[in-house]
Amino acid sequence: ARGHRWLAMLESGEAKSLKEIATREGIDNSYVSRMVNLTTLAPDIVAAILDDALPNHVTLFDLAVDPPALWDEQLARLM
Repeated sequence: ARGHRWLAMLESGEAKSLKEIATREGIDNSYVSRMVNLTTLAPDIVAAILDDALPNHVTLFDLAVDPPALWDEQLARLM
């Protein structure tokens, strides 16, 4: 939920950058970045997370750090 809220803040202009959000929230900029990245995951990956059906080798790092923009590429990389 945080990632979606922060993304909405960026889209609305309420915040100008991830760094600004991190400063306001008193947390690390890289954490904000990772949480915003999670908002771009393919629906199939989100469903697998909710169903506890991700492959055992997939880590939070795999999901949140530099995910491919295209959903097909995300699925190929993670599933």
